[in-house]
Amino acid sequence: MYFNEQMFNPNTVNQQYYDSVKAQIEQYNRNQDKEILNAVKAIHDLCDAVKKLDSAHQQAAFYACLQQMAIEMNWQ
Repeated sequence: MYFNEQMFNPNTVNQQYYDSVKAQIEQYNRNQDKEILNAVKAIHDLCDAVKKLDSAHQQAAFYACLQQMAIEMNWQ
């Protein structure tokens, strides 16, 4: 109980430090959201490219992309 009272007590928290940490977290989350949008755009571009292939080549492209994803993510 003492820890929580000291850690989260507005009278003892350095507001400037708290605001600084909060700003860093918000910036991190904005950057992550931007990277999500970049990934979605990349998938959209991939789908546009694959639509130009016939069915058999679409399947080959899918497996090749899945294999590359596994390599990039170090999936064993």
